Amino acid sequence: MDFAIYSISLIVSYAFTRYVTEHTTIHIRMKGFWIHHWIIATLFMILLFGLGIQHAWAWGILTGIALEGLPRKNWSIRDKEL
Repeated sequence: MDFAIYSISLIVSYAFTRYVTEHTTIHIRMKGFWIHHWIIATLFMILLFGLGIQHAWAWGILTGIALEGLPRKNWSIRDKEL
């Protein structure tokens, strides 16, 4: 059942992240850098791994968030709008 929880969490978080990124203009920008949501999700994955947290739902959510951002064209972390 862990795989089912992981899969459902991944799909729901991917869809939710897609909706949020398409319908809002929330951006995390600081000192010339643009921190994308897939970078934040990856950092949280590293944290979970380091802490030994193995909850399937947490990994599914973070994977969905990270995967949603990867096919996008703008991968630059340098904020070109400054």
